[in-house]
Amino acid sequence: MKKILTGILALALFAAGYTQAYGQILSAPDARELALTMTGGGAISSLELVSDGAGGSVYEIVVVNNAVRYEVFINAQTGDVFRLTSSQAGPAQAAAPPPGPGAANRPHHVSPLARMVRPRNPPVSLADAINIAYAHLASLGIRAAFRRDSGMDWERGRWVWELEFRDGWIEYEFYIDVNTGDIVKFEIDR
Repeated sequence: MKKILTGILALALFAAGYTQAYGQILSAPDARELALTMTGGGAISSLELVSDGAGGSVYEIVVVNNAVRYEVFINAQTGDVFRLTSSQAGPAQAAAPPPGPGAANRPHHVSPLARMVRPRNPPVSLADAINIAYAHLASLGIRAAFRRDSGMDWERGRWVWELEFRDGWIEYEFYIDVNTGDIVKFEIDR
């Protein structure tokens, strides 16, 4: 009888330790705080805990900060942010009205004809775009190296430079507006 009780106690202690070490789920308030830290603050417009399809859970959090919409994906078991994307928030999502006329974060309207004509000498050169991306990475405390550019492409209603940076296995992708220097999209793939 002592052996059975000892075995049951050992199994219970093992199971409790296993759950503590491997099955612990990050709380929603902790996930919210992490998402706000990663995006520099803002307002959370949605927070969902979903299955990752492999037996784990992922927090999918949308944060709007200064007319920028961030999507933050956090592993609920480890607390690792494994994907972070940003784009300009739509008018219904913008937390505050944009600044005065000519502000860089206003929607960029281009005629249909301009879509067909690729700019020859854009105001923001490839070198300028690389420097903008390096400055953004530095502001986040990331030391990644420029890997390649995919040239200019039409993205989200404007011409952009497509740039890729790497830090080990982590890839940082930028779409930078060739006319304004705005970061139209920033994505982290781990």
